[in-house]
Amino acid sequence: MRCKILLIGGIGAGKTTLKQKLLNQSLIYLKTQALDFSSIFIDCPGEYLEIPRHYHVLIDAGSGAIEVWAMHDATRRNCPYPPNFASAFRKPVIGIVTKIDHHDACPDIAENNLRKAGITGRIYQVSAKEGIGIPELALHMSSLTSQSS
Repeated sequence: MRCKILLIGGIGAGKTTLKQKLLNQSLIYLKTQALDFSSIFIDCPGEYLEIPRHYHVLIDAGSGAIEVWAMHDATRRNCPYPPNFASAFRKPVIGIVTKIDHHDACPDIAENNLRKAGITGRIYQVSAKEGIGIPELALHMSSLTSQSS
């Protein structure tokens, strides 16, 4: 079975953009309408996190993943994740703070929100637009995909 990484985050967190960057695709804004399965990623609409009645879809999708990447937009001050949400997954969960290059970015707030969501492991800070943090995350992704081969 091929490795799948579940991307979760609020609306506009940059899930699809990050996926495009890591897969060396053109960066084109696309509104994800439903679960999107690519060769490596399961990309979820932000509404699945922001509307609690959809949590079960995220948790179910996580069962088919090798790891969950919980993303948080650094320009967003409120937290889209309920407390300790990461514990709902029986897979490793890492955090990714996106849009750190934005002039309104507060990556410390986003990282704190991810910790409140139950992420105890590594938190990457990235900018898909500027390429900041992407090489480190790509290396992590590569190590996951090589494990599943």
